[in-house]
Amino acid sequence: MKSLAAAVLFVAALVPVAGDAARPAAGDGGCAPALARIRAEALHRGVPERNEVPAAEVPRIESELSSLLSRLTSSPTRRERVPDRVTVPVYFHVLHDGGRGNLTDEQVRGQIAVMNAAYGGGRGGADTGVSFVLKEITRSDNADWYAHPETHEATYKSRLRRGGADTLNLYSASLGEDLLGWSTFPWKYRSEPRMDGVVIHIGALPDGTITNYDRGYSAVHEVGHWMGLYHTFQDGCGTPGDRVDDTPEERDPTNGCPDRKDTCPAPGEDPIHNFMDYAWDACMTHFTAGQGARMRQVWSAYRAR
Repeated sequence: MKSLAAAVLFVAALVPVAGDAARPAAGDGGCAPALARIRAEALHRGVPERNEVPAAEVPRIESELSSLLSRLTSSPTRRERVPDRVTVPVYFHVLHDGGRGNLTDEQVRGQIAVMNAAYGGGRGGADTGVSFVLKEITRSDNADWYAHPETHEATYKSRLRRGGADTLNLYSASLGEDLLGWSTFPWKYRSEPRMDGVVIHIGALPDGTITNYDRGYSAVHEVGHWMGLYHTFQDGCGTPGDRVDDTPEERDPTNGCPDRKDTCPAPGEDPIHNFMDYAWDACMTHFTAGQGARMRQVWSAYRAR
């Protein structure tokens, strides 16, 4: 929904309690992550969001989206406009260092199952109309890629990425102390197709090692960005926020799992249980119907073949 009023994020990051490698400075031709998720407690410690997009750019992004959707709905030759359902092919790339990080096929399939349950309303939210089909698991035994995935992002993505704009490429690695995952936005695919995808901390997968972030919802959150969703706290108490009508305004990201939270004067309490907030995994339960509609609209504009 909304981000700090100062800026819209191209990065959504979560922060693990501890990692087995500190994150290095960018190098080796790598790029900073496009959309990184930071745990709320890390924000309170002063860990910055990465790759913030100036607020002035957001109207341009949304104007382009509106124009593309208008063109799709008015085109007499376009059979498929905004679909009721979207099936996303997934390639899961396991980056590992020998036995470290070498996820089993069962662990990978478990993450895909969590994503399908979340997007299908299995935790009690709306069925977004989005589902995921695992096409292939690849494995890369490379200590540098595994321990420093930000630094070497351009290298491994250029070698491993499969498919086009409609194909989700998920990468697992050790993201160190600060990040639980990051993602690219769909409107960046045209200019940087090889960088498109989602990177997830191995400890944030289902039954992972990161306390409070061990149910696989980091991937659910990041894929939401890959599908075109902003945070629920986008623009704080300002409008138009996350561009979704059925997510109440929220000034600050949620920390932990409070009983309730209401940080804005507008009607509705903060959506602390929404997958696009920063609550603990145990607190996350749903997407809204409006978020599902936006994902399918953005899909039609930027990712549909």
